[in-house]
Amino acid sequence: MDKELHKILKETGNRNPFTVPENYFESFAAEIDTKIAKDRLSAKKLLKPWFYLAAMFVGLFLMGNVFYVVYQNNRKMDADLYEMYVMSQIDQTVMLDYYPVESDDNE
Repeated sequence: MDKELHKILKETGNRNPFTVPENYFESFAAEIDTKIAKDRLSAKKLLKPWFYLAAMFVGLFLMGNVFYVVYQNNRKMDADLYEMYVMSQIDQTVMLDYYPVESDDNE
């Protein structure tokens, strides 16, 4: 390995194996300007992520409303079922004792 490295170093010597193309630095700024001019963003490309973000928030809002409505309906149904359960556990005599009977004494 060392022999190959020494052989390569002897062949190249002190010269620099890398070169720069002619007028590279003189035309560098102009080439960059032309590349930047080609890659200008349109309004559609610029606003596209914002539209996606807005659509995401609208979707979250709608899903939240759906879940809230389902939750409220379940609460109402649970209250109705509880009332039906309580009424099924009470017999008629207890209900008659609970509600006051109007008497004709006030007349």
